[in-house]
Amino acid sequence: MHRRASNLFSGGRRAAGFFLPIFFLSSALTVPAAAHIAPEQVVIVANRSVPESISLARYYASVRGIPLANICLLDGLPDRETITREEYEQRLRDPLLKFLRRRGLVTQERRRARIASHQSAWRTRSSSILCLVSIYGVPLHIAESRPKLLERMKNVGGRARHRDEAAVDSELTMLLMPPYDIRGGQACPVYGKFGLPRETSDGGFFLVAARLDGPSPQVVRRMIADAIWAETNGLHGRCYFDARSVDDPQYMAGDAWIESAYERFRREGYECVLDRTPGVWGEAVPMDDAAVYFGWYAPQVVGPFLRKDFRFRRGALAFHIHSTSAESLRSATRYWAGPLLARGAAATIGAVAEPYLSLTAHFDILADRLCRGYPFGEAAYMSLPVVSWQMTVVGDPLYRPFAVSLDEQIRRLERAEAPEVEWAWLRKMNRMVLEGRFNVALDYCRERLRRKNSLVLRERLGDLYLLNNLFKEARAQYENVLENTASPDTAMRVGLRWMLALEAMGHPQEAVRLKRRLRRRWHGSPLLSWLEIAE
Repeated sequence: MHRRASNLFSGGRRAAGFFLPIFFLSSALTVPAAAHIAPEQVVIVANRSVPESISLARYYASVRGIPLANICLLDGLPDRETITREEYEQRLRDPLLKFLRRRGLVTQERRRARIASHQSAWRTRSSSILCLVSIYGVPLHIAESRPKLLERMKNVGGRARHRDEAAVDSELTMLLMPPYDIRGGQACPVYGKFGLPRETSDGGFFLVAARLDGPSPQVVRRMIADAIWAETNGLHGRCYFDARSVDDPQYMAGDAWIESAYERFRREGYECVLDRTPGVWGEAVPMDDAAVYFGWYAPQVVGPFLRKDFRFRRGALAFHIHSTSAESLRSATRYWAGPLLARGAAATIGAVAEPYLSLTAHFDILADRLCRGYPFGEAAYMSLPVVSWQMTVVGDPLYRPFAVSLDEQIRRLERAEAPEVEWAWLRKMNRMVLEGRFNVALDYCRERLRRKNSLVLRERLGDLYLLNNLFKEARAQYENVLENTASPDTAMRVGLRWMLALEAMGHPQEAVRLKRRLRRRWHGSPLLSWLEIAE
């Protein structure tokens, strides 16, 4: 592996770092009126030889209203994650094109000019589809076609232009495009844009290509169901952002993306946690109620995700930059993409092989497009500079976490008396603070607490009191949370915050007594080491 400004390499060492929420500065952006991918514009690709692939394809079609006739069942497709270039072309690409022509979803004619052996012989004249969804059982990775020795040598100096391996889905984006060189990546026509073109400038038809895949069919079915639920009711919980903050220019871009993503979700009213200390999180980091995670850089899943009690909230978005974060999706313990999905995430983006940092998903764009209301699949490709490359988009591409306004979410959740309403109230209150309506936010919070004894709201109310030097009022809220919480994550986060405040106010002995109290109640918890930050 190379140490270049554009690559993805690091050691990944870190003890738990100290971080606290940083509060709001600017206003939320609005959702555009752009049209998005419609169900009839989606084609589902499944492996006929894998029964679970067929059943998941039908389930996804039914819940999304995709015509069953748009399910392409491929014969002779290997049931393994990595395939050769020849297998991709003969058993996936060409049969898929034949299906699209037979269904009348594309109009194609044979090319007359001579083309390279790896290119399709068909020119696309028209297309009514915008999206391909590969289902569990469809291969993930197209292997490098060159001999192993040459394959190793090609990376010398970071010569990415010589590599012809790729993520299957990234290659499928080019299915209806003019002939292209499979070595290296091709510029993504929607990178940085705010919509999908019907036709590209070179006369091709770009496709959003994602996959519903993971460690097991059960995980995939849950991903689909959670996306539908969160799209209807909102994405609720905390957002966590783990930057590296290493004083090294080659890593500055990744940190900048993560910090920008943090600011973007903060403007939407979420409780956001940003860690700028070097390395990756340890297991002792409090990370409860996670709805969003952006981080980097470790080769294998580490940190809070290894705890048996860790679970993402419904519809969660989780992304970790690493050179091989999605080398396999079938494992719940290896790499990153599979474990994040196994622990409850609904969507992720990962690399099947070394992509180089500059050619991975740019998290700043990804976060912005998601918060603006774009579906996950569209937002993902708007954040990717190249296709026919190493990045795979995993999750329901039609999933829109911000499809419903916050006020409508609150109305729905209040009518249903759903427990998630406290998170929607919290976002509403935070937006009021963001707009400078501090007293209005306090009144809103107090009134909701009269309706529902929410520890989530009490913790935030304690934070607001503390920021305004109302120590007696902050004490009452924090002590209520510490007395009643069943979560060690909440206890350590709030306990440390209050301990530091007590020390700052000149009450070190009271801080020591609080630490002893927490140690007694949470004896044996690995999160207790978090309290040592206060020493």
